[in-house]
Amino acid sequence: MYTVNTRLPYNMEYDHRYIKFIRHARNLTLEAFSHYIKVDPATICRLEKGQLDFTPYYEAKLKDAIDRLRISNVELVSIRTIIEQKEKRGYYK
Repeated sequence: MYTVNTRLPYNMEYDHRYIKFIRHARNLTLEAFSHYIKVDPATICRLEKGQLDFTPYYEAKLKDAIDRLRISNVELVSIRTIIEQKEKRGYYK
């Protein structure tokens, strides 16, 4: 029988790198995702690319979108693992 992993982070901090993976987890376009995050699609694109500062305002918007999309903590941990692996391989600097 499987048990719940008690080491899942419930208060994770997010940055701009999470946006694209969260969007792709639900197979959403920028336009469709903008309805969940309540930010203009052009702003989302600039946030994804790191061209716009990811302020606490945008982090709060992303957390609300995560709740609306019902992204589970397991999915968020998987996304974090992907980001860490890409970081190790030099994709993010």
